[in-house]
Amino acid sequence: MSDLAKEIQRIEQGDAWDEGDEVVRVEVKKPLDKVIPIRLSAEKWEELRKEARELGIGPTTLARMWILARLRQKTKAGV
Repeated sequence: MSDLAKEIQRIEQGDAWDEGDEVVRVEVKKPLDKVIPIRLSAEKWEELRKEARELGIGPTTLARMWILARLRQKTKAGV
């Protein structure tokens, strides 16, 4: 029996938790529910992907971060 099959069997038998397991609290952020299509040239898309890769994040995450940062700047400036 494979390790995965053994683990699945253990979980199905109700042995999913061990006494030594650590309880971890996570903060759930408000779900993102709006999608906006943005058109970029292939060259700009590759630039975005490259910069995102260097930061260890996805290109859409980086684009969202940039948009939110700009909106925060405008809010602080009172515009």
